[in-house]
Amino acid sequence: MKYSVSGGRKLLAVLAVGAAVLTGGCSSALGGDSGSGGALNSDRTLTLALSRQFTGLNPHNGGSPDSDGSVKGTVYEALTTLDPSGGVHPRLATSWTSPSPLEWRFTLRQGVHFSDGTPLTAQEVAWNFAELLDPATKSQLGAQFKIYADSVTAEGADTVVFHLKQPAIDLPSRLWNFYLTTQKFWETGNLNTQALGTGPYVLKSIDLENGAQIEANPEYWGTRPAFPHVKYRVLPSEAARVSAVQAGEVDIALNLDPLSLDQFAGNKDYRSTLSDSSWVQVISINSNKGGPLADIRVRQALNYAIDKKSIISGLLKGAVQPSQGQIIAPPFFQPNPAITAYDYNPDKARALLAEARHANDVVLNLDIPAGTYAAGTAIGQAVVQQAAAVGIKINITETPFPAWLARQNQPSDQAADLVYIGWGAYYKDAWTVFDPFTSKSRYKQSNITDTVFDDLVNRLQAATDPGTARDLANQATQRYHDQAHTVFLWPGTFTSLVRNGLTWAPRTTRYLYAQEVGRA
Repeated sequence: MKYSVSGGRKLLAVLAVGAAVLTGGCSSALGGDSGSGGALNSDRTLTLALSRQFTGLNPHNGGSPDSDGSVKGTVYEALTTLDPSGGVHPRLATSWTSPSPLEWRFTLRQGVHFSDGTPLTAQEVAWNFAELLDPATKSQLGAQFKIYADSVTAEGADTVVFHLKQPAIDLPSRLWNFYLTTQKFWETGNLNTQALGTGPYVLKSIDLENGAQIEANPEYWGTRPAFPHVKYRVLPSEAARVSAVQAGEVDIALNLDPLSLDQFAGNKDYRSTLSDSSWVQVISINSNKGGPLADIRVRQALNYAIDKKSIISGLLKGAVQPSQGQIIAPPFFQPNPAITAYDYNPDKARALLAEARHANDVVLNLDIPAGTYAAGTAIGQAVVQQAAAVGIKINITETPFPAWLARQNQPSDQAADLVYIGWGAYYKDAWTVFDPFTSKSRYKQSNITDTVFDDLVNRLQAATDPGTARDLANQATQRYHDQAHTVFLWPGTFTSLVRNGLTWAPRTTRYLYAQEVGRA
């Protein structure tokens, strides 16, 4: 298997509502600070509104798309990159080959330097992956990488060799957010509030609760971004994001409630987008905690109790369709056609609860991250009402994202019973999408134990051909559905408001990278 700069997939069409060039004049009486209003001139500060508070900029810790992950993707780079349609392309590597199922060889791009002037070398790259493989390392990406990687070595100045424990036919795609830094910075810098990468921007300042400022990297090896000065603002509440757009203080805002978009219909300064995303919204069930949720009938009852169609129609403007009872969905996956959805059937839910001898004694708590998901608060309230109608009482806790995440990372007996959360993939047939749902998961939010499902996922991720992978994926989705390990809801909606005069193709993965914003 070989890939070079001249090869690869063609860039597919992305969401039509967002990929079109955004045209029209800009208001000359815009609010905000001095750099954010007025004409889109070269000195103007681009202001982007995100919905989640940051947890830190550690390049080896992944990152949430509508949060610090968007900032990381402007200052850091990986060996590969993904286009908005999930196609893999060269970044810091220009080509790669796989001479055997357990070996991959990547050739590095020449003339690349980190923003402090340190040259990118195979030795520096190999060190990054050695750090990820260090047993003492607790990073999220490291936990995943250790499952299938044995070692990474440098050959000469520009070749990096991956030695695997098990096959990974999609390794180039998996590496898209394994961001690289220098060993010196790793050992001397503050990984959460400083950054040193090779990306098109450099970090100027960051406030984990309020946002970050970045500036164009004058030594960047690639195409210079259209806006040299960028401010990311964290606005955790939907009301704050709406207000900021109304005042003309931001150029792009993400994750507004679909019903809020109506007030911007016909707005001469902004246009809106509403579509589904590559994420799947679920209510994660903590069956490890014991109690009623350990009974499959109670979990099934929860699935039958939720009227997904009415919630989608009333709160999400009909932008999506209910999940087909599985944790994968288009555009990156073909769902298992043998699985049928859990339809809305409150009578069946009551019968299951009675059979389980839990007709009126189930009391659960549901955690919702504030401002993270479109219409999250209203959806939680609808779930509470519908569950109550079948005899299940649900209490809601809504907290800012960092506090919400900290609670979910506690042991199962201290975590919430239910969690409203979205999971998704970033490229076609990215079978690592199953990781958060396994008991081996680096994400503590899974809170289930199912050795049969775990085994299927392990074999799936080590498959050496697409046919075998597809068969194992079908078995895994069937198992997860039958055990009702989660409440299957719908593909996540993705909304945005974008200032006219800007070009920006929304990613179904919900990342907002400053370098992808241009002038019409």
